[in-house]
Amino acid sequence: MSLFGSTSGFGTGGTSMFGSTATDNHNPMKDIEVTSPPDDSIGCLAFSPPTLPGNFLIAGSWANDVRCWEVQDNGQTIPKAQQMHTGPVLDVCWSDDGSKVFTASCDKTAKMWDLNSNQAIQIAQHEAPVKTVHWIKAPNYSCVMTGSWDKTLKFWDTRSPTPMMTLQLPERCYCADVVYPMAVVATAERGLIVYQLENQPSEFRRIDSPLKHQHRCVAIFKDKVNKPTGFALGSIEGRVAIHYINPPNPAKDNFTFKCHRSNGTNSTAPQDIYAVNGIAFHPVHGTLATVGSDGRFSFWDKDARTKLKTSEQLDQPISACCFNHNGNIFAYASSYDWSKGHEFYNPQKKNYIFLRNAAEELKPRNKK
Repeated sequence: MSLFGSTSGFGTGGTSMFGSTATDNHNPMKDIEVTSPPDDSIGCLAFSPPTLPGNFLIAGSWANDVRCWEVQDNGQTIPKAQQMHTGPVLDVCWSDDGSKVFTASCDKTAKMWDLNSNQAIQIAQHEAPVKTVHWIKAPNYSCVMTGSWDKTLKFWDTRSPTPMMTLQLPERCYCADVVYPMAVVATAERGLIVYQLENQPSEFRRIDSPLKHQHRCVAIFKDKVNKPTGFALGSIEGRVAIHYINPPNPAKDNFTFKCHRSNGTNSTAPQDIYAVNGIAFHPVHGTLATVGSDGRFSFWDKDARTKLKTSEQLDQPISACCFNHNGNIFAYASSYDWSKGHEFYNPQKKNYIFLRNAAEELKPRNKK
């Protein structure tokens, strides 16, 4: 049975190979559990690019490790390799040819992991933890972009210990995304900067934040001809902003929506509001997924401005998510994110990565 093949007859529910008891709600969606998940909170996930045959998943964790699994079409996951940093791993990404993985850590470095030789070497250095890492492949250059809490954005040729370029940020880098020729960086104090990457990286525009609370995650989206045209920005206050770079009608085209909240808005009970921990766009349909500290994922159609689906509630936050290159697999990580402080940390609680068939559920709503 091909679980993640394009012609999969696999329904929306998912088949868990693991029996689950009535009281156990660590996997309420009955999705596939990745074998040998990390031993501490999972902060980042990334699937291999389309240049690699098959699907490989990378996860970085607060146990200072980066792990790689092969995900087979039948849903089986095979642990392949792992590498260590000397601090928590905050971000991971792939090179465009799938031969390398780049990792960013609280140890103030970024590393390049060559998967063929299973060797990892340091390629970047900052004065503070490195929060984001992205591979940039331009026609005339390729480099790694790192964003740090030292308030700089640096661009590295992987063969040199000094950066090709350093750009000052207004504040600490909290999240970033790259879809050539565009990059967007969101910082502390609600800073938001768009960069253009053609010829060489340069600041394109500073944007007044559409959100009133701390920036948490950002993802660039593309238009119908596959060009980056805007981004979705998530905050700690259960809200996502959809922002176009050059919209025909900014007041109408840009909007925000509430998500990852409980109790509805019309009840008398106070509403619980949770952080949006991750946003990912479906590579085929252009719809999006959000994951939150409320322990739910939701799928959205930004063009129709509708919610497509919300999951059942997991027993702990969802800390990260991503789609594979053809959009058939949605991966999400279940880990404590410290959103309720140390009192709610339970070291006995396991961390999980779940895989779900995403081919059908993320299809856009039929236009009326």
